[in-house]
Order: sequence, then structure tokens, then C-alpha cells
Amino acid sequence: MHVYELAGKPCPVYTNPADHLLDVITPPKNSGEATAEERELDAKILEEQEPVHIDLNLGVNKRLQAVPIPPGQPWLKQVQVLLRRTFKEQYRKRNILIASIVQAIIMAILIGTAFIHIGTGQKSIVRREPVIFFCVINQGIFGALTVINTFPVERALTLRERASGSYKASAYFIAKIIVETLVLIPIPIFFSCIVYFLVGLQPHVGKFFLFMFFMFLSILSATSLALMVSALCRTADLSVAVLPLALEITRLFGGYFLAPANLPKYFAWLDALSSVKYAYVGTSINEQSGLTLTCTAAEKVNGTCITSGEYFIHQYGFNYIPIGGCIGALFAYIIFCRSVAFLGVRFLKS
Repeated sequence: MHVYELAGKPCPVYTNPADHLLDVITPPKNSGEATAEERELDAKILEEQEPVHIDLNLGVNKRLQAVPIPPGQPWLKQVQVLLRRTFKEQYRKRNILIASIVQAIIMAILIGTAFIHIGTGQKSIVRREPVIFFCVINQGIFGALTVINTFPVERALTLRERASGSYKASAYFIAKIIVETLVLIPIPIFFSCIVYFLVGLQPHVGKFFLFMFFMFLSILSATSLALMVSALCRTADLSVAVLPLALEITRLFGGYFLAPANLPKYFAWLDALSSVKYAYVGTSINEQSGLTLTCTAAEKVNGTCITSGEYFIHQYGFNYIPIGGCIGALFAYIIFCRSVAFLGVRFLKS
């Protein structure tokens, strides 16, 4: 302000110096004399302004002292740290896990009481396949909705941390997959222990644990699909719009509405991409194989008696793939979806 005062433009009392500075340096709208006056003012300001001396050789004779950049942590150390952090995050969000377990218990009770003790009579034929298919669908949908609502927010935070060089995308993704897979384990366990015995499926230990394993693979495949959609769509709004389409396609070609024996050939590729189909077919073969059905005297006379569950395996065309093939296909599906999700996290940064 002192320079402007010497140049004939003192700052008025009770005037903001910044506003006064803008008024002085703003070019006038008129021309002619106003322009000449402005040039005269500029000359006075330059005359009163003390020259600024800059030493261009400053530090030229000094040794360059670069600050060493600390090396990044090894990949395994990054995974270890991220595992601890992810476990802590899941512990803080334990209410979600508790709600998921309670939700699974409630649905297991509802399904079990709706199809309670279906037995092995001829009437059980029309109830066995629907309850198996519904169990597979139920385990997948709730897990997928949880992922689709939480991952986009987590992704935004991860992008900022990776931009600062905190860790690699692969270390983050491996830690996330390990922890979330472990967190999902209790859900199908509670669900299977309730629904299996309420419905009255085959009382064999091996078949029970195989049923539970397929429920676990069902929830894993659905969450993997949701993770892939979230990683590629990048926003929660777009993910919520795309995921229902993907889930409905997997249900439609899940082997129940369109059995493999009745599937049109031009839809064979969609049938092959449906994770629900492999979980449902595997669970159905597990239940129907070795199943002995009973008949009443009237049913024997009418010739409408079906005595073996193997009949339905062949009728629906489920015998085209064994249980081991269903498990292998589900593992391949899970690995594929999560690999694509990793590529989305790694390369889609905006």
C-alpha cells in the first residue's frame, strides 16, 4: 500500500486494501485520456517500487542433498497388513454379519416350515425340486446385494490409497477375498443345519455336508458375480441397474424352469454360463441319487408309482454332468468372475 500511496493512489479510510488494489489495477472502460492516465500511474508505481534482486546462482556451489525415498513394503507384508485391516473393518461391521446370519436363520425356518417333512411318498415329488432350487437362489441373492451396496464406496477409498503408493491392487484384492470368504462361511452353515432337517431331505451325513457345500458355493458364486459387476460399473447406481439383469439370467437358465433336457440349443451358451444351474443340478443329483420313493396300493394299481429318485435325474437331463463337474464348474465361475473384478479394480481407475 505504501507504493500506491507514493504513486498518488492512497488507500481510503475504512476501505479493504484488496478492493482498493483491484480498483487501481483494473483497466478503465474508457479510452483516450483515461488510457494515458493509466499509463502515467503505472510509470509512477514502477518508479516507487524497489527493484527485487534475485540471486540466480543461489546454491549452485552446494552439494545436492536429495531426500531418499523409502522403498515400498514387500508384497507379502502388504497382504499381511491389509488382512489385519480388513479383519478389523469386518469386526466394526459385525452388525451386518449378525444381520446376515439372522436373516439366513429366518429364511431357513420359513422354507423349512413351508416344505416341512416332505417325506418320500409320491406327493413329495412335486415339492422336492422346488425347495432345492429355492435354497440355491436364496443363498445367492442376499450375498450379492450386500456386495453391490458396499463395494463401490470401498473402491473409491482404495483408489486414493493406491494413488499415494500405499499398496498394490493385487495385495488389496487378495486380502479382501480371503477375509470376505471366511466371513461368509457361517451363513450357509446356519442355513443348512435348519432347512435340511426341517424339509426332511435324505438323512445321510455325506449328503448333508455336500448340500451345505453347494450352499456355500452358491453364495460365493453370487457374490463373485456382484463383485465383478461392481468393479466394471464403478458406481453403485449403475451396478444396481446391471446386477438384477445378470441375476435373472442365471435364474432363468438355472436348470429348474428350463431343464437341460428341454433347453433350446440356441440358449446352450447361456445355460453354460449360469452358476445357479451348476449349484442346482449338483444339489439335485446329491438328493435324488439313492433316494427310494414309496407308493400306496392305489398308486401301484394305477401304474403311476415312481420308486427311485434316479428317474428324475434322467428325465430332466441332469445326468449330463456329475457332481464333481458341477463343483469344478462353480470353482471356475468364481475364479473367472473374481479375476475380471481384479482387472476392473486394477485398470479402471476413474
